[in-house]
Amino acid sequence: MDTVTKQASIWFVAAWFATAATTLIFSFVFTFYLGNTKLVKPKVQNFQLYAALPKSEAAITDEINSEDGRAKIIEDFFKTYKSPLSAHSNTFIQVADKYKLDYKLLPAISMQESSGGKKVIANSYNPFGYGIYGKMALKFPSWDEAIERVGRALREDYLNQGLKTPQQIMAKYTPPSLAKEGAWAKGVSSFMEELR
Repeated sequence: MDTVTKQASIWFVAAWFATAATTLIFSFVFTFYLGNTKLVKPKVQNFQLYAALPKSEAAITDEINSEDGRAKIIEDFFKTYKSPLSAHSNTFIQVADKYKLDYKLLPAISMQESSGGKKVIANSYNPFGYGIYGKMALKFPSWDEAIERVGRALREDYLNQGLKTPQQIMAKYTPPSLAKEGAWAKGVSSFMEELR
């Protein structure tokens, strides 16, 4: 038994020694192989360098076009309510600028009066409830015409007369709302806040 155990021990030590020596040799070979720089010839490429660059240089300016931002705010506001007026956001801005109105006023009135044009008298294109008294109803040929005409009326008949806030406008625009604790003005003001 002693000779078998001695022989097994010798074989074990010899196998361990051989494995260690082999590992050491391979590590030297791999270190040498990975450490040497190899030159690789480039392949011919079939594309033009910088082909994706634009044809002309863009001009950089520090000018801010605030109209674009306001139109997008109105468009997104109306889209939130699924309003047909979302496509007319630029008209709201043009009319507000033309008559020096707060750009939020007309969209807010349209939301208060007709849910942004969703609840109007058939073919009236009147989302503002403007000129509607009982059976009398003012009709416009298009949304854009309604925005223009009501914008001008707000400037001439309200703001120029000193009626500047929704509460002041309400007294003339929709007097019955006074008896309802100013619900109209509160609604318009709330929609104007949403448009900020």
